[in-house]
Amino acid sequence: MTDAIRISSPADILGFIPHTLGFVPRESFVFLTMRGNTLGATLRVDAPVAAGAAGFAHSMVEYIELDAKATAVLLAVYTDSDPEVGAQRPFHDHIEAVIQALETAGTPLKDAWLVTSSYWRNLLCDSEAGCCLPEPLESITDGQLNAELVFRGSSYQKAPGTTYAAFTGPADTADRIREAVYGVFAGELHTGRELWAEALIRDGWTDPETAVELVACFQRPDLRDVLFCNVIDPELPDAEGSGDLLIGQGITPDWDRVDRAQQLARGLMEMTPERYRAPLLTLIGWLSYLKGQSSVAAEHFNLAIEVSPGYRLAGLMEQLVSRGTIAPVAQDPDTAYQRHR
Repeated sequence: MTDAIRISSPADILGFIPHTLGFVPRESFVFLTMRGNTLGATLRVDAPVAAGAAGFAHSMVEYIELDAKATAVLLAVYTDSDPEVGAQRPFHDHIEAVIQALETAGTPLKDAWLVTSSYWRNLLCDSEAGCCLPEPLESITDGQLNAELVFRGSSYQKAPGTTYAAFTGPADTADRIREAVYGVFAGELHTGRELWAEALIRDGWTDPETAVELVACFQRPDLRDVLFCNVIDPELPDAEGSGDLLIGQGITPDWDRVDRAQQLARGLMEMTPERYRAPLLTLIGWLSYLKGQSSVAAEHFNLAIEVSPGYRLAGLMEQLVSRGTIAPVAQDPDTAYQRHR
């Protein structure tokens, strides 16, 4: 089996979107670039409730132009908002401005769809003429492409937002982590690096003692930073001078290893009391940022700050993504995360 996914219908495209974002969007504009007959980058932004049409369209074109290989664009508008008086579709003025701006930029809008909580339909045809009748959402979720992606192990949340279950493990876990932290701070970086490297190559580990040691390692800031970096560069002995790596500049990640690190961090979350979760949330968010999944990244950074107010690394990363920064590694088609493309 190859990584190539065959998309043959609008329902396939709409089925692909939540898999690449990690959740089903709400009140969102989702742009997908086309590179000839293949999909390129995916960009999700909040629906433009207050933004002016021209300014919104200009900003979208600036983002889309980051994909230098783009030849055309697809758009899915997720909303339950009613159209303005006299308009046939929601956000009519914004959509018209986007169409014009993309045409001017040389990457025309090839097709677009409206997705509500109860149906989807084409967004570019005249609904009053009866040529774009509503389609059931089941045609998306029951489609061949969605089934194939699920078979390959892909999944997504049914709604935006990041939540993790409250810790329900042994009552003494926090005390055991705190005791382990003393040893971590007194030890050498390479000890924690070796433990993390071994965990990243295991399949299905659930050893509580290893979990306690790993969580303790992430509580030490300099060790935490190098553990982050070692997901991308396993040979780095420390995080000195790793600023470019952390912002995603000049790197070519092993995306399978990145996926394993995120999966491992999520598994550790289930075994970790809330007060010790901030580094793990920040790790999941940072790796999502490298993938170009800014919405997911921001949610994790904010959740890290919520469980540990003032958590500096999460705060710095949240500022980065809130400015609309896209990781350089995600801007380059040759290095970007493309697991399901």
